[in-house]
Amino acid sequence: MNERLKELRKKLGLTQQEFAERLGIKRNAVTNYEVGRNAPADMVVSLICREFGVNEEWLRTGEGPQFIEITRAEQIQQMVDDIMRDHPEAFRRRFVTALAGLDDHGWIALEKFIDSITDQKEEDTRKKLHDDLDRQLNEEEYPAEGSEASQAM
Repeated sequence: MNERLKELRKKLGLTQQEFAERLGIKRNAVTNYEVGRNAPADMVVSLICREFGVNEEWLRTGEGPQFIEITRAEQIQQMVDDIMRDHPEAFRRRFVTALAGLDDHGWIALEKFIDSITDQKEEDTRKKLHDDLDRQLNEEEYPAEGSEASQAM
């Protein structure tokens, strides 16, 4: 199991310290698990599987898929659960709380706001691309003095 734990942690892109913090255990415990000095208790194995969506059979034996397939609804629920563990004043938590309080009119207003931001960003991007293209074409037609193209004329 020690190699699979190390593989999992690396695949998740976590240091031993970050992995330990997510589980609420000490970093040296993770080190001991990964080098095979100690085996994690059943409670720690369950915690790893729940926290990271790992297939317990894979973690214990190497059999089966590494991760448990979850539905989009389950992913959203996990995200909301994670956000609700944030400090009450954290932006993510305040945002989700505000969304939960929206009525139909609020959702319509939010949709219009999002559409206006998206449309504006797309318009800004189109304008910037257009301006860049105009500048490049202008430079090709009328090269700046001292440039190779102007000296060739």
